[in-house]
Amino acid sequence: MIDNNITKIANQASLKILDNNRTVDISHKFRWNDKSIWGVLFFAGGGGFLVVVSFIKTSDLTSKLLGVVIGLSLFALSLLIIIRQISDKVKITENSISFRHNLKWTTIPLSEEMKIKMKTEVIKIRRVGTIGSDFIVVTHYLQYLNKEITILKFQMDNLYKEDATKLGTEITNIISAKIRQSNFRNTY
Repeated sequence: MIDNNITKIANQASLKILDNNRTVDISHKFRWNDKSIWGVLFFAGGGGFLVVVSFIKTSDLTSKLLGVVIGLSLFALSLLIIIRQISDKVKITENSISFRHNLKWTTIPLSEEMKIKMKTEVIKIRRVGTIGSDFIVVTHYLQYLNKEITILKFQMDNLYKEDATKLGTEITNIISAKIRQSNFRNTY
């Protein structure tokens, strides 16, 4: 069972964690109050605005085509980023681990050689004349067959660095325990 404090931190990080005897399911949630969503929506709006303005304000075909291509590219890229953010997930069943990262779905049979590794990185975004933003990015990797495969990534404000690390460690423990539990079942 997951501690209520971990559930609160996961909710703050826009994650949903379901853990029962048979499966573990960790997925991203769409949240309107997430800063990164607002930035992406800003670019999507800018792309749509560019498409509309290219038809209203320009008269030559080249300007219209260029405006439409750039605008639709911004809009499509923004849409893909939102889809990627809300569709990334990890699901562990009794005999396999499945994950979607960067729109790619992968399923691997569980093995006792599998290990879960967590890395944290602080990203500082600075602009001239402003305070800027600091984020902590927590990434979980599956180490298997001499490869490191990214299976889950989330970010929080650096203000919540301790909570992000605590949540990342708990996710690592949950996934590792499920892998060990599955390996125990498969050997007997």
